[in-house]
Amino acid sequence: MQSNQSLLIKDILIEGIKMGASDLHFSVGNKPVLRVNSDLVSLEDREIIVSEFMEGLIDSWLSPEQKEILQKNREIIFTYDFDKELRFKINIFYQKGYLSATFRHIPSQVPTIDSLGLTPILKTLMALKKGLIIIAGPFGSGRSTTAAAMIEEINSTRKEYIITVENPIEYIFTNNKSIIEQREVGKDTQSFEEALRYFQEEDGDVLFLENMGDPKVVPLVLEIANGNSLVISTVSADSASSAISSILDNFTSLDQERIRDLLSNSLRAVVCQKILPKVGGGVISAQEIMTLNDAIKSIIAKGNIAQINDVMQISRKEGMISFNQSLADLVQARKITREDALEEASDRKSLENIINS
Repeated sequence: MQSNQSLLIKDILIEGIKMGASDLHFSVGNKPVLRVNSDLVSLEDREIIVSEFMEGLIDSWLSPEQKEILQKNREIIFTYDFDKELRFKINIFYQKGYLSATFRHIPSQVPTIDSLGLTPILKTLMALKKGLIIIAGPFGSGRSTTAAAMIEEINSTRKEYIITVENPIEYIFTNNKSIIEQREVGKDTQSFEEALRYFQEEDGDVLFLENMGDPKVVPLVLEIANGNSLVISTVSADSASSAISSILDNFTSLDQERIRDLLSNSLRAVVCQKILPKVGGGVISAQEIMTLNDAIKSIIAKGNIAQINDVMQISRKEGMISFNQSLADLVQARKITREDALEEASDRKSLENIINS
């Protein structure tokens, strides 16, 4: 890519960051588009993106191996540093036969639980020495950002050997009280499965696995969490109960009993979140928190996952909170609007009753 074209992209990205954008979209035939809070904003003073522009982008930024992956899979995700302060997670993909790209800004400063305004319950969870903590949410809900804040909580409070397995590596950690080793699949290890097999031999205390959606890695994750290590991982799901279901649904009835047993004994909590527009600008996270008590443990072991929500409704004193309760708390604190809360509610009538109580 010619230097002036590279400078143009960097200039657009800097403009987007100044406008508070979390994402920037390039697609052929359109002008660059920013995601600012929950809104899409077109940069009308910029040139329309042409196919030559996108082709030049991949020629400059992708290695021969990455180009091969793009041609085979028709998409690729990687990180790219323009300079020390400009790090982005980039998804290049095809649509209608043309290349498109989405840039997601990764701040140079790793966020903290306090800076994100997340529930203090997460700090309590990060004091655990072993077990599994799942961070769930739909795409774009900030799962990786919450995971980074939780890892940073451990890093700043106690001495542990932390190993992350990611594809690609997003936030770059600096050792504080802990030692953090970050491994990228394809560069530092051949696969998630291989990295997990070596984790215990590497004397790890804390494992962060980017995603545990692959049925090949689930038993390994659960065995590590059932040992003497704390495991943090993410799942794409819109509730705590659906996060559990998404894991179990990967297995046949023959294997499911073993996985349910491992999961019921290793799981410590599921944190599921959604991002909503914040009153006055910006965004805020609504979080559903499911912790393990005897009732939840029994439900998972027996496979009666539909009963989880009923238990959560009556277990707030044990640290559990449903999405509706989280939404209601944010409305009552005037951090989100009633309308936005009702839009995200799983049960609108129930939410209205909580808000009005």
